[in-house]
Amino acid sequence: MSKWSDEELGMDRPITRRDFLDGVAIGAGALALGSLGAGGSSARAAGGASHHGKGRHPYPPALTGMRGNTDASSVVPHSLRDGTFWEDVGRPDDTGERYDLVVVGGGLSGLSAARFYQREFGRKARILILDAMDDFGGHARRNEYRSRGRKLIGYGGSQSLESPSTFATPAKELLEDLDIKVERFNRFFDSEFNARHGLGRGLFFDEETWGRDHFVAYQPGTGYDEILKDAPMAEQAKTDLYKIINEPEDWMPGMTDKQIKDRLAAITYKQYLEEDVGAHPDAVKFLQTSPNGNWGYGADAVGALDASIEFAGFDGLNIDWDEPDRRIAPTGHKLYYSEDDYIYHFPAGNGGVARSLVRKLIPEALPGHGMETIPTSRLRYGKLDQQGNRVRIRLSSPVVRVRHDGDPERAKRVEVAYVQRGKLKAVHADHVVLACNNQMIPYLTDEISRKQRKALEYAGKLALMYTNVQVRNWKPFDRLKVSGVRFPTMYWLSAGLDFPVSMGKYHFPDEPGDPMVLHLSKAVCKPGLPPREQGKAGRIELMQTSFEDMEREIRDQLARALGPGGFDPARDIEAITVNRWAHGYAYEYGLPWDTFWPDGELPSHVARRRWGRVAVANTDSAPRAYVDSAIDMAYRAVRDLAGKPSDEVSRGVDGIAP
Repeated sequence: MSKWSDEELGMDRPITRRDFLDGVAIGAGALALGSLGAGGSSARAAGGASHHGKGRHPYPPALTGMRGNTDASSVVPHSLRDGTFWEDVGRPDDTGERYDLVVVGGGLSGLSAARFYQREFGRKARILILDAMDDFGGHARRNEYRSRGRKLIGYGGSQSLESPSTFATPAKELLEDLDIKVERFNRFFDSEFNARHGLGRGLFFDEETWGRDHFVAYQPGTGYDEILKDAPMAEQAKTDLYKIINEPEDWMPGMTDKQIKDRLAAITYKQYLEEDVGAHPDAVKFLQTSPNGNWGYGADAVGALDASIEFAGFDGLNIDWDEPDRRIAPTGHKLYYSEDDYIYHFPAGNGGVARSLVRKLIPEALPGHGMETIPTSRLRYGKLDQQGNRVRIRLSSPVVRVRHDGDPERAKRVEVAYVQRGKLKAVHADHVVLACNNQMIPYLTDEISRKQRKALEYAGKLALMYTNVQVRNWKPFDRLKVSGVRFPTMYWLSAGLDFPVSMGKYHFPDEPGDPMVLHLSKAVCKPGLPPREQGKAGRIELMQTSFEDMEREIRDQLARALGPGGFDPARDIEAITVNRWAHGYAYEYGLPWDTFWPDGELPSHVARRRWGRVAVANTDSAPRAYVDSAIDMAYRAVRDLAGKPSDEVSRGVDGIAP
């Protein structure tokens, strides 16, 4: 419970927050305007985003308030799911457009599929990309701000090119094709920023959980005995955490390498901490959320074998890691093989990759040359769906049906029906790549087998929020000597300065008096359930939580942690963008939950089977939630359409080959 009133927190301040809201008004107004029956009202709501902002073509990166999976972009998909869309909508109007390829989903996988199709079938191929949201890139979302005449850029989803040394050939070659030279990030990323300013990390214990508020700042290399010295937790928990993090013991004495790995494969990280380490409940509570950022759920759901690659408490065990155990989940494999620093980050995160793809596909939409110009070149949204383009991107256009003109094995083309500005329309294509959320595919077609349908339904998504907060300066961080704060038991898991990246004419705010973008994150999960069920519960919670409640938590946590450094939420916050990803990370297989892993028939292998002229992409079809996975799956899908199955695997991870 906040110690401050809404007025003290600044909830009434006229900051930039509500250019685009989460939608009760959008949805309700749309229902009154429906012209197509039940489906028409849904369609009208979905198209609402295109009318926000100034001018004929709004600029989505500058919109604030609720972004990501907004109510407006979710109405049509949800009405398909609920079985109400096709009530009284009639037949779609044929636009008369014919394409070589229609891509459903304009995220990184969909954009990559368009580029791979050009390379496979020729640059003259006519391609249409359809997406339900009002911006391209999917989770690779750019958020943009302006303060005192200065442009600030943040990332609203897909964060970085993680471990590019582990990428398979298709992803590496695509980056080269886009003129993204990863070695240049050694220059773009200011690795000395924290040291130059003397910034360490912060840790905040909240009164509601621990009995009193407590903040501690510490520098890299500080032992947890010192960090936790005055923390409001049991003394035994402090001792246990020091051992787990700084001096892990052999908590499985006398066991062989195989016995240890078999045991870890059968339990969760939390079980390991409780049953094998014997950690105090306060220590377990402190570590519960440590996996949330990478996995989308906590220690109660992450397998102990996977945790042993990444998290604290395993270095004392008698484990042979000359090779990764086959039972480790894809993320564990990636971490095992990685030799990279975490520096491969555009100012807009992987929104920079999405923009690079758009520049390659539609050069007139993003003028300029070289990766250094990607952050500062203004994208011309009016050029994305321009008649005469060989590649067109049509936003705010959710697809509702994909159907061959006849028997899928003999048909010459595919009809793709979609909604645009409240109208049901259809185009035709020689080929289709479904690069959308794979769980939606069974609602788009009746042409697949029951087995493939069930496999597609198994593709889960984990709920996340990536929030950017524009502040007038970052002096409180400088005074406290922290670059960010971890909140192990509060609503937002972390809050901190954005990555210190400068590219071309874009310069990261280096002086404490400069305006800054803070980044906050949260995995919305339900501890105690299996991970897929946590994802479902998180989606429900996320879609039912108002922007106002999220904003209040932002202001409260920042005030409590940074207040001693002079932070005043009512004065210092200038804009807020909540990127709500109810359908966030792709759910990847792992033990102890997915007993078919790794040797059984994987649902993803069944789900991504081509039928007729339709192929399947998206990270769901790997499944692993990384940019190289999105690219790999696009490459595989296009090769499927060309009748050229792929057989390359990324460093032991199921990146491509079935």
